[in-house]
Parts: sequence; C-alpha cells; structure tokens
Amino acid sequence: MPRVLVATPEPIGRRLAGPAIRAAQIARILSSEHEVTLVSLAGESISPIDGRAVRGPDAVATDYDAAVVQGSVTVKHPELLDSSMALAIDWFDPFHVEALHRGGEDKVLRVDLIEGARRTLQEQARRGDFFLCSNDIQREHWLGWLAAAGRLNHIAHDDDPLFESLIAVSPFGIGRELPGAGTPIRDAFSAIGDHDPILLWAGGMHDWLDPLTVIRAMPTVLDENPDARLVFLAGPHPNTSIETMGVRGEAILLAREMRMFGKNVLFVNQWIDYGERLTWLQDATIGVLADRAHLESRYSHRTRLLDHLTAGLPTVSTTGDPLSAQLESAGAAITASRNDIALGEALAGLVNNDDRLGEMSRSARTLAAGLTWEQTLAPLVSWLREPAAAADRRSGFLPEVGADASALERIGDRIKLHLDDGGVRQVAQRGLAAGKRRFQR
Repeated sequence: MPRVLVATPEPIGRRLAGPAIRAAQIARILSSEHEVTLVSLAGESISPIDGRAVRGPDAVATDYDAAVVQGSVTVKHPELLDSSMALAIDWFDPFHVEALHRGGEDKVLRVDLIEGARRTLQEQARRGDFFLCSNDIQREHWLGWLAAAGRLNHIAHDDDPLFESLIAVSPFGIGRELPGAGTPIRDAFSAIGDHDPILLWAGGMHDWLDPLTVIRAMPTVLDENPDARLVFLAGPHPNTSIETMGVRGEAILLAREMRMFGKNVLFVNQWIDYGERLTWLQDATIGVLADRAHLESRYSHRTRLLDHLTAGLPTVSTTGDPLSAQLESAGAAITASRNDIALGEALAGLVNNDDRLGEMSRSARTLAAGLTWEQTLAPLVSWLREPAAAADRRSGFLPEVGADASALERIGDRIKLHLDDGGVRQVAQRGLAAGKRRFQR
C-alpha cells in the first residue's frame, strides 16, 4: 500500500482543537487505501477518533510516497519542502488572518506571528502539489496567493484551466459518532434547573470572536425567559504554545459588571474531551456564536457549527461567515446583525418556541448527513490515488517571484525558457528583437 504521512503541529489526545481533529480524520479516511503515519509535532499519543497510534516529530521523513501537512509543520521540518515527495498542503484554516488578532499588546509578538504566517504560506504556495481549502470564498483567496507565487502559469493552465487539480474545496467534516447519555452542563452548575433553557457557546474563546455581544444580549433574552442560562466552554486551549486570549477575561469581567456571573452567565473552565463534547452539546437548547466584522469572519469555516449539526443543536449566530449562512439556508440556524439588540431579539424569539426549535434540530441533522468526512475529504482521497508533482513542478518551470530575483537572474530564466522552446535560433531571434525595441525607444 502507498505510504502517506499526515502531520499536524497540534497535540492529538483526549482534548482536540480543530486542526488536530481534521488531521486525525484524514488519517482515518486514508487508511482504507494507504499505509498512513499520523504525526503530531507535540509528541506521541493515541488518537481518540480511531485508536490509532500517533507518532512524534521523529516520524517526519521524506521517504513516504506522499504527505499531507498543516500549518507550521513545514517551518519545523523544511526538509519536506526540499523533498521530491508529492505534497498536499491543508489550507483549511486561514491562520495568517487569525494571526492579525493574536499577540495582544505585545507588538513584537504580533509582528512575529503575522510575518511568520506570511513566510510560511509563501513557501508552501511555491512548493505544494495539491492544496485543500474549506469553502469557495477561501478558494478565491488562496488562488490569489498561488498567483502571487507564480503557480497560475501557462503550464498549470494548459493542464487544467480551472486549476481544480491544484486546489480543491475540501471542508471540515462531520463524524458518525452519537452523543452519550447524561446532562453534564446541568450537573456542573447548581444554578441551572432541569428545565432551564441553555444557550451554549461551544468552543474556544478566541480574540477574533465576540462573546461580549452575546453577554450584552442576555437582558433581552431574560425579559422573555428569566430562567435562561448562557454557558461558555471557556477552558484553556489544548495547545499550550497558544497564548491565552484576552477576550476570555473581558467576558468574565463584563458578566460580573452586569451582575450575571455565576447566575445567568456561567463559565466551564476546561476544554471538553473530544469523546464527550456531543453529550455537552445535546444538553443545551441553542448553540450561540458571535464575531466581529473583519476578514477572519469572511474567510472562516466555523468548525464548532458542525458540532451543532452533529448534535442536532439549533444555532443562533451573527451574520457574515459562510457556514452560518449555509446553516440558515438549510433551516438549522438564525443569523442576526452584529449587535446585542439584534442578537438578543433572535435568541428571545426562539428560546420558548419549542416547535421552531424542533424543526431546526431536524434540519440540522438532515444537513449533517451530507457533510460527513467521507464526503468532504473525497478530493484528497481522489488525488492520493495517483499522487504526483503538480504539472508546473513536473515540467521544471516555476517563474521567479518577488524581490529575490535579480534582473540578471530573470534574463537567465528567459534564455533557458527560449532554449527549451525553440533552441539557439529562437534565443538569437528574441535577443535581436529585444535589442531593436530598446534602440527604437
């Protein structure tokens, strides 16, 4: 069987963030046709998704038939970029846009994160043979990166004028697991009664999101149902190298200022284990999410919303991101403008409406059935059946880009191109023509 490396910088264990979940699911799906080595740069462990052994960074090597890599893997292992392996780059997460929101007040860290992401993507754009992204809007964005890297060239175009063999939409998927029995949210807080409606923020509290608007929306919800509770899953990220986001502290402070902390606004101070997350979601009434107007929202693919679908949890979200729009179109979500009044009214209009909640739950499960990992990863599975260097890399043609290419180097590249195309005669003819044009000026 062909040997495939799947590598993520994220830890893979009981507690998983999005990139680690995706890498583990990729390994699971590919294992039916390939001998797959799943690697986490954070160290060895066992995948909770299929019980697969997860190797540490020492397993990264260049003797596989192909590799699928995420994020900073190529920074820590640049030998992958220098290898002859067929290399798929998983661009499902526009981490360079997220980097704009990281670093807090540390200006040096902010610059390092943003510049590091830019350089990483430039290198990957030049080297990758196949790229994955999460939605059509992302694909347009990534095509710009590939164009800037010289990858939208005549050879790639002649091989595939739509460039679908170079970059494919392959979004985050949905697993087939089912929620367990239990009421973990209600069990965790004595302030929540057996029949109190629960609005659940499920997933990380990142600085590019907006939990503050959700908290400010609560008085409107409480006017409709004073027993409503807003619960944040607010534990630290499983990747300890990621700094604690400031918005978490701001949210706690705001809840205290509004005198709702510990009463109507509650915080779970742990990252929920992967195998337990759906049980927590099933204990909720509505899944809630808000963000601000910025590029991250436009290019995001909110993976927590897919967990809402898996658990049949109706969603209320601010408008602007592609996946929320897809959920709303399918009847599984309601979107609202990015302000507390609109969000509060959307939640208040739904919190006591059992019939509408039931309809949305059924719509969520119907939509989930069409977004399984087997379906979303089909482009990668297809490419790996005959993995190969991209057409322009096979030909040996990649134009120089950026300031690193001197005028003399560019002239040398042109001469080589003409030699390959028409030999010495063509070089002489083009040289004479260029000289004539310069003289005429």
